[in-house]
Amino acid sequence: MDKIARTIMERAYQSYLCGGDVYTYRFESESKAMKMKYDKAVKYLEENKLAEIKFRSDDKVRLSLTDAGIEYGNSMDI
Repeated sequence: MDKIARTIMERAYQSYLCGGDVYTYRFESESKAMKMKYDKAVKYLEENKLAEIKFRSDDKVRLSLTDAGIEYGNSMDI
């Protein structure tokens, strides 16, 4: 898992712990290179069944954690 995917996962898990069902991650950069990295990170989380993508736009992604994502979050050192 790369740094961006881990950051999204950690923030989504923290939101889950506070009672949030859906987490919105706003992309910090609008550069084309960074958008490609965000896309790669989001695809990684979805392909590994850690998160389910609810909505995706150019500047944000809304996702919810799957059971596997919650288990992964429980095992993370945050």
